[in-house]
Amino acid sequence: MGTDNHNLGGALMSSRSAATRTAVPLVGVGSLARLLTLTLATLTTGLISGFFYAYACSVTLGLALLPDEQYVEAMQAINATVRNGVFAFSFFGAALSLLLALAAHAPRIRSRCFVLIALAAALYIGGGFGITFMVNVPMNEELARVGEAGSAALARVRAGYEGPWNYWNGVRTVFSSLAFLVLIGACLSRRSE
Repeated sequence: MGTDNHNLGGALMSSRSAATRTAVPLVGVGSLARLLTLTLATLTTGLISGFFYAYACSVTLGLALLPDEQYVEAMQAINATVRNGVFAFSFFGAALSLLLALAAHAPRIRSRCFVLIALAAALYIGGGFGITFMVNVPMNEELARVGEAGSAALARVRAGYEGPWNYWNGVRTVFSSLAFLVLIGACLSRRSE
């Protein structure tokens, strides 16, 4: 009979420790979600800021060397092909993953990490994503409507497009790069919280 009580006590202890073991991973789900969303936000924001930066320091410089007709044709071709899955992953993925990271970190709204993610979201969504939709995309659509034209007309089209487009690309590059740097800070602050 003593062994039966001992076994019964062991079964109770075993079921208690099993319940405790299953509760521990549930606590870790929030931590894992915060880690994964912050990692994805940092990755996608870094990719898109690098994309904008590459345009600013190489693509636009190379295009500047082209005659007007070739410049317009090249930009039209680039704008027509840039809307693809790889670009979408970084461009839309950065906005989405920043919002997901904010949601995952919302239970710790007073943490340094949450504040940094909120700042990065404002920088990218307002300064990278928003500028692209409000300025660069409308300019690209207007350029897409340019058909065959004489050299004087192409020179006017280019003059009205190239400088402003490059300026706003520079602005979105700065905002996106700042967002990326802030996210690196958020990643580093996780270690101290």
